[in-house]
Amino acid sequence: MTDANGMDGAPHEPGERPPGPVFVVGSMRSGSTMLRLILDSHPNIAIGGETGFMGALLAAKDIPNWQFGRGWYQRLGWTEKEMDERLREFYDGLFRRYALEQGKTRWGEKTPFHTAHMAQMARVFPGAVFVGIVRHPGAVAASLRKKFHYTFPAALSYWTATNLDMVRAGSTLGQRFALCRYEDLVLEGEPVLREVLAHLDEPWSPSVLEHHRVQREKGAPRAVEGSTISHDPIDARRAVQWTQAATVEDYRALEGTADLAAFFGYDPVDPALRDRFTPAENSRKWTATGDDLALRRPRWEGRIDFDLRPPTVVIDASPEELAAQLDRVQQALARVRSRRAVRLVDALRKVQHGRSVRDIRAAWAIVRSPHDAQTVDGRQR
Repeated sequence: MTDANGMDGAPHEPGERPPGPVFVVGSMRSGSTMLRLILDSHPNIAIGGETGFMGALLAAKDIPNWQFGRGWYQRLGWTEKEMDERLREFYDGLFRRYALEQGKTRWGEKTPFHTAHMAQMARVFPGAVFVGIVRHPGAVAASLRKKFHYTFPAALSYWTATNLDMVRAGSTLGQRFALCRYEDLVLEGEPVLREVLAHLDEPWSPSVLEHHRVQREKGAPRAVEGSTISHDPIDARRAVQWTQAATVEDYRALEGTADLAAFFGYDPVDPALRDRFTPAENSRKWTATGDDLALRRPRWEGRIDFDLRPPTVVIDASPEELAAQLDRVQQALARVRSRRAVRLVDALRKVQHGRSVRDIRAAWAIVRSPHDAQTVDGRQR
């Protein structure tokens, strides 16, 4: 039976106890923003832009850079459980108001670095459920290189560390955690999302297959976190698009991720090959729960160090390499500054703060200039 929104089953009733939050976790460039937009398109669920709120929550419990900051509240006779309850009330109130303003009954959140805080999130929000997403290491590394100017090996190290965090935490959460793969999501949208929504104990709604339309109609920003275009539909071509720019060196570096990639069912160098990563007898085909991961881990213990954690501070580069990375960042900033929209803002600022003919000429030159290095009246802008 479907309701007016096309949902299988009834929506949450106003008098019901509100369900726990939905936390979307995954590395940068894993498709977590797309998954956020999809779930936010469900009539019951509101997941806004990234907040990074766990950084603030943890700092409230353990004040950084102060010798008495760790567990400071205990000096006032508060237990950690009591502190967690107060923090839960505070943050639940913030996010729940946002959800209600969206006409939704359930809130969620997505921030990439929260993969490192899943255990704390589960503790502070005992009713929360988690949805993880993983993507082929080559795709993540290629996207990090293009968008954020990582080197390919550095991006693969990030992919490894982040997904080990997610596996460690997820495998302790049992049925509170479900993991899907980006490639399955873009190639087999409906069956994957049906399993995800079943995990969340939410009724099926066809609106999640049209997140681009829903987001456009609700007035969501066109470009959201990670430069993701909220108005774009799911595009199956993105599953293998990264291979078009991959080099021989990239494929050689990918061999170093072979074991962890295979844990998730990936071939490290062939994105078209994917093994099922749920137990054969499992009724779910597209998602793995925390229990599934816990059962899978022992078979890989000799090949994958699941307890591997990167050092607190890692500068694994020579001064020359660091200088080269800085130069790439500066070039990227220069490209951004050369964009017409940015130049137009600069021009408007000049007109706003100056009224002379020289100022107006300078503003007009900024708009017309194809490069940042243009000069006006013999002087560099």
